[in-house]
Amino acid sequence: MPIPKNIQWSRLSIEAAAIVGSILLAFAIDAWWEDHQERENEEEYLLSLRQELADSIEFAKENEELRRKVVEAHVSLVAQVQGEIRATDRDLYEWISLLSYPLQYYPPRAVYNDIVALGGTNLISSAEIRISLAELEQTIRFLEQYDESSWVVWVQRIQPFLEGRIPRVERLRQGYARDRFDMPFGQSPHTADFDAIFADPVFEDMIAERWLRLQNGTLAIGRVISQSRKIVDLIDAELGVGAQI
Repeated sequence: MPIPKNIQWSRLSIEAAAIVGSILLAFAIDAWWEDHQERENEEEYLLSLRQELADSIEFAKENEELRRKVVEAHVSLVAQVQGEIRATDRDLYEWISLLSYPLQYYPPRAVYNDIVALGGTNLISSAEIRISLAELEQTIRFLEQYDESSWVVWVQRIQPFLEGRIPRVERLRQGYARDRFDMPFGQSPHTADFDAIFADPVFEDMIAERWLRLQNGTLAIGRVISQSRKIVDLIDAELGVGAQI
């Protein structure tokens, strides 16, 4: 077959360049669209995460307040052991009831868990936000450990020690029900032996041990609040939001 002598190389070059350019443009559009979708998804997650953290901060504040009351009850009881002017039975019942509060912190986690399930915090482009979330997660785990160890002291040591010395009915009626009238218990015929409890060095030791563990938990919940606020501020900066918590 004879080869054409007048091949229009310039035209072929232009057409080839147009084809290559079209393909590259299509790839670029696809990449841009994919990146755009990722950024939109990221923004939605960050906004949802910000709201979740804001809710958790309010919950943590309430939790922190309760922890401080429980810690103060331990301090007050140790003061009784060490000879402070005897408090009223009503106050003693309330303080001892506060010892049995199961202190736990379960913040709202649906958005964070969803992010983890969909591929981890790599969905978030900001390295600082990712690192801060990891630090917050670690603090929450420490808090859970402190709370668990604190509860063990109550269940395995303090609660058994109190049995037979302070009627549980009175602890409920005069402690938990201080401002309520619907408790199904009348007054116990048995009296509390507070003097024997305060004279026993084992009681002081148990209270001091639990106080220390509760203090660790109180410090941890404070860190949870500050770290959560930091992440909220980082999200605001990332999204250009001016609100502060």
